[in-house]
Amino acid sequence: MKIIEEPQLEIKRKLPWFIDAFLYPLNISGFIHITLFVLLPRLWSLFIKLSLSCIPPVYHTAVGEILGPLTFIFYVLVIGYLCYYIYDCLLDSAKGGIRAPIPTFGMNPYTANVWELISKIFLVLGSFAICYCWAAVYYIFARQTDNVFWLLCAIGSFLLPMSLLAGLMFGSFDALNPIMIVNSIYKTFITYWILLFFFYILVAMIVKILPRLPLWNLVISGLRIYLIFISSYLLGRFYWMNKDGLDWGI
Repeated sequence: MKIIEEPQLEIKRKLPWFIDAFLYPLNISGFIHITLFVLLPRLWSLFIKLSLSCIPPVYHTAVGEILGPLTFIFYVLVIGYLCYYIYDCLLDSAKGGIRAPIPTFGMNPYTANVWELISKIFLVLGSFAICYCWAAVYYIFARQTDNVFWLLCAIGSFLLPMSLLAGLMFGSFDALNPIMIVNSIYKTFITYWILLFFFYILVAMIVKILPRLPLWNLVISGLRIYLIFISSYLLGRFYWMNKDGLDWGI
């Protein structure tokens, strides 16, 4: 299945790539989306608080039963669009782009499809599932987190970036074939290790470092989205640099 019809010529860089990578979300589209994903959950929480404050307490339970499903749908749409924009960033950088793109999906309301948003969530979840399923199965039967469990988690973490890249590039669960994933890693072994190094530095910053910084929660949320966009760029950039070696036919 072809998803990249014509490779985009890379824009000339003025800075080394490992510095320029951190500038990837720093354009108008990047700023808009970082602001969007930071503020939308907070605006929804404010809406709920205002809604409950405007009605008598006796009706809070009934209104809560309505707001509960609406909140679930709201977050599915927000997370779905986040996954879709990450997908857009990955595809754009896979064609040589070096700045956050204007989302093609968001600019064309006639193609709007809730299932298309949700499918991106499933692809991301499927990538994690294929990588960590053996660790999960082992824990279910062994009921302990011993050395074997952590070894299986380490193997899953090793496979995860390539699984995410393949799943999102092909836009299909068929791409999560473990044989294809392992073969792709073998073809790009050295550069894949470099990708792993930078990718998991960003993951550590998102998961471990940022929550410990004495910063306002709004700033931490913005930095998390910023680093997520950079992670997506690194995956797409990896494909751009290794597309001949991977030979995926896309």
